[in-house]
Amino acid sequence: MKRRISRAALVTLTLCLIGCDSKKDTVEKGQEAVKEVVTQPFNQLDSAKDSLKQSEDKQKAAVEEAAKEFK
Repeated sequence: MKRRISRAALVTLTLCLIGCDSKKDTVEKGQEAVKEVVTQPFNQLDSAKDSLKQSEDKQKAAVEEAAKEFK
């Protein structure tokens, strides 16, 4: 009888620990998803800034090229 009780307790404890790990994984996945959603606009802003800088550099080079041709 004591063996059955201790086995049942061991199984229950094991299931509880597995359930806790599952919840922890779910929380971690949720945190990663939130982090991605929050940082996405900043990443887009950085990309837009880089694109704008490249465009400005191209325009500046074109203006300089045109200025050289008129001289």
